[in-house]
Amino acid sequence: MNIEKIIYEKNDLLKKLLKFGPVFWGAKAFVLERYKNDHITKVSYLYAIDLIRSIYSNKKKVVMVNIFTPTEIFYALDLYPLLPEVASGFLGAMGLIRRPLQGSEEVVSAADVCSVHRGIIGLAKLDIFPNPDYLVSYTKPCHSPLYSFNIISRLEGGEFFVLDSYDKVDFLAKNLEELFYYMAKKLNIKDANNRLKRTIHLSNEAYKYFEEVKELRKDHTVIDGKDFLDFAAMIFSSFGSKHGVLFFKTLRDEIKKRIKEGKELNSKIRLYWMHLGPYFKTDFFLWMREKGAYIVFEESTSISWEILDEKNPFESIAKKMLDLKAFSTLEERFKLGVENVNKYKANGIIIFNQWGCRQGSVPSYLLRRKFMEEGIPTIVIDGDLIDETNFPKEQIKTRLEAFFEVIA
Repeated sequence: MNIEKIIYEKNDLLKKLLKFGPVFWGAKAFVLERYKNDHITKVSYLYAIDLIRSIYSNKKKVVMVNIFTPTEIFYALDLYPLLPEVASGFLGAMGLIRRPLQGSEEVVSAADVCSVHRGIIGLAKLDIFPNPDYLVSYTKPCHSPLYSFNIISRLEGGEFFVLDSYDKVDFLAKNLEELFYYMAKKLNIKDANNRLKRTIHLSNEAYKYFEEVKELRKDHTVIDGKDFLDFAAMIFSSFGSKHGVLFFKTLRDEIKKRIKEGKELNSKIRLYWMHLGPYFKTDFFLWMREKGAYIVFEESTSISWEILDEKNPFESIAKKMLDLKAFSTLEERFKLGVENVNKYKANGIIIFNQWGCRQGSVPSYLLRRKFMEEGIPTIVIDGDLIDETNFPKEQIKTRLEAFFEVIA
């Protein structure tokens, strides 16, 4: 079966099929059987199935959001938030992003735009996404969604909202409140306040498991951090949902189980990984494992915030958005990096320098210099999240070999 042809050439038929319940019952049955012993993957795939069913059913409005836009407010409105960045990464992992990247060239004039967002634009041009009713983008940490979402809105319609804080909690809280009640009115949600309280409760419950996962990883390495790079989709999209609670509880339980069974990884070289990592199929991480090099913690898992206040939802969500240290300023990322190197006993740092990522790539070499001055061995590797043609694997392996010899 040619999956690429079905997705990109038969997408009208595919969209019709996605409106029928039996398709999803079959998909869930397959996942339950295929991943019956891999509970973490099973939970995340079941979430993905529910998400796809919701956004393609035509029974509910569709809202597109970028990463770090708070998902709690959308679950409270009975919407599954669609994160196009995650979709772009997922199709990259499946080896199905080449055609959207090529298609985006007719729309995007600058070749150095982030590949993830070029992929998003290409997917929109190929009419893969359902037409959005709303698009919501937060201005931090990434500015590219303002560009790609604006193009999607022009191609497919939808009201486009931009959330900005100007580094002021009260300003952002008011922005969030106005958006929430505007959408609640448009969607005819009668009990919006109670729904928001419930989603905040679910978010807090998931967050407690998330924090417990981080604590367990301080003294134990039983899951390679490469898997946590893949968990970023759940970290960015599931807080405020029952799926988020189940996922992070399952992850916590699995780590505890492996610790009890003594399944510690032989991490001779312990690494802290900054930014995200390549999602396309590659033997790169397997090669690292063969060298005894494991990621013991990641910048993308470092996001943290205070427990949300059900009585002051918009202010506490605004604080959550402003409290992000990961993917933030150079100084914040440096302080967090030093803290995590010490906390998770890392021997060195790998900074992944995503081609086209302005806020990520610009400070990479400045960060390396600061870490080196602090006495922390650090290397920057240039590559791409979804475009394997921009990932010089063998050259990177050669450089890392020398790096590993220094820190082993």
